Amino acid sequence: MTNRYRNERIEIKLTKEEKELFMKKLELSKSKSMAHFIRKCVLEAPIFVIDMNIFRNLQTLIGKNSNNINQIAKKVNSTGIIYREDIEDLKKENDDISKEIIRIQNILSRKYINKFM
Repeated sequence: MTNRYRNERIEIKLTKEEKELFMKKLELSKSKSMAHFIRKCVLEAPIFVIDMNIFRNLQTLIGKNSNNINQIAKKVNSTGIIYREDIEDLKKENDDISKEIIRIQNILSRKYINKFM
């Protein structure tokens, strides 16, 4: 026992449901042992940190755009007239949303590519 390579110990407590899920995943993994499964999960699994501010900004843009569409719909329904500048504003907002989505895709693809290179 004194010559063991791995001599550090970690203990965790789980609920009954967490333990059942853990055991199912352990069985699916076909790992040699529970210790092997845990080491594999901890040492080899990638960790992804997502900056949610990007998604909050996108949600704000979509909310503003939806609000403007509703206001234009009210004007059209009450007057029968739609103004070119209202349409231009919507186009600009849609362009902003598209740019934000492309920015998110670029960030995610860079993180994915860098992780596996």
